[in-house]
Amino acid sequence: MADVSSDPAVPSRAAVLTSVGMDVLTVLLAGAVGFAIAPSAPLTWALTVGAAAFVALVIWRGILGGSIGHSLLRLRSVDELSGLPSFRFRSARVARRGGEDDPFALRPQRFAIVTPPRSDLRPEPPRSHLRLVVDDGTTHTVQHSALIGRDPTVPLDPRHALVAIPDLTRTISKVHMLVQIGPDGLSVTDLGSSNGTYVEGADAPLIPHRATVVPWGAALLLGDRRVTLEQRRRSTEVS
Repeated sequence: MADVSSDPAVPSRAAVLTSVGMDVLTVLLAGAVGFAIAPSAPLTWALTVGAAAFVALVIWRGILGGSIGHSLLRLRSVDELSGLPSFRFRSARVARRGGEDDPFALRPQRFAIVTPPRSDLRPEPPRSHLRLVVDDGTTHTVQHSALIGRDPTVPLDPRHALVAIPDLTRTISKVHMLVQIGPDGLSVTDLGSSNGTYVEGADAPLIPHRATVVPWGAALLLGDRRVTLEQRRRSTEVS
């Protein structure tokens, strides 16, 4: 039976102690260099350079879990709770770089490429254009929707066409109504106009701000003006 008592991914205690020894030796060596090159007060220089080396090692270990000894022996200090690099000695464990406990190790991940289901059901565009015929003979062609009024300058939607109907008596509001082409035909929405919007032949005006389906060919009364909603088939449609 194979011996599974030791895990090669876990460094030995001797390796850990050797790494610590290398770090201590690095700090002492830095202090010795500071002592040797000091122009004056060599002891102060030695302590300053040694302390700077120690702080650099602590920062290195805190950010990447490494040090001089760890780099030479390919080790990394990892916090027991968070699994992130740590400069703590008691609450951190030492792991092999690239091993299972190394938080910076690159590991292949399984993934699957999911092809979205193909759908041939695309929204069908309106098959008809709308031609607005004003009582003075003026016509306007609309492909999707139109804001109609005396001076509709603020569209609610970039697809809205702006149709201005001159009205010197001001019986038409500045933005009077909205006409839209939909799957069920035409819908008309009065936008809170002063004199209301009537379907010719009806006794009551349309309820403001509520879309009302009207048939093709209907005539709308806007104040003193009359607008007919004519249907125009697309040229590509087979009749």
